[in-house]
Amino acid sequence: MKFIKKQIPLMIVLVVGVLTLASYYVPHQRSVNFIEMMNKWENIVSAFAFFLGLISLFYTHYSKISRKVDGWGYSLFVFVGFLAMVIPAIVCHGKQMDAAGKTALGWSFSFIYNPLSATMFAILAFYIVSTAYRSFRIKSVQALVLFVCAFILILGKVPLGQIIWDSVMGWTRAGISDVIEWIMSYPAVAGKRGIMIGIAIGAVVTSFKIIFGIERQYMGKD
Repeated sequence: MKFIKKQIPLMIVLVVGVLTLASYYVPHQRSVNFIEMMNKWENIVSAFAFFLGLISLFYTHYSKISRKVDGWGYSLFVFVGFLAMVIPAIVCHGKQMDAAGKTALGWSFSFIYNPLSATMFAILAFYIVSTAYRSFRIKSVQALVLFVCAFILILGKVPLGQIIWDSVMGWTRAGISDVIEWIMSYPAVAGKRGIMIGIAIGAVVTSFKIIFGIERQYMGKD
């Protein structure tokens, strides 16, 4: 029983992982067919995972409502929001509601989801400002560079910033838009690429750990 629960899943992961990795480097039609088959299975597994995640989400919030825990009223909006998007999509059958060509689902997305999303990000702006204030405490050279770049970017996004830049830094003959473009084109891109390289290396290492059975969290606690 222990062999079936632990060794067989590891063998399946090893075989499928090695075959999938090798198929990308073997120029043959069988490799292409194998990758296409794996993509189809990935979509099937993702659909089941989404369905299970949806059930888990509903069960968690239903438990909060039934037990009347702190903040249980917010859990009601999970069901309300879900029904507000799903019911119109089912009822309208893809029919257009107005001259703009919006369906009931499109109308719900445009006039319910988008305003709620904008409201949420507007509230998050206060937390971002608070976090920025704590992050921009200049205690090192790196913090000074971060503060200067962030200050220039923030200054360039408001009309008053252009006036302040021209009055203080006009002698440089460089507009604030040019400075922002240089920051976004060179230092920001270099930092972004460094982060992406680190993420890619981490993903490769994690993938090898899963394929060779070093990482086994997907098998559960038992």
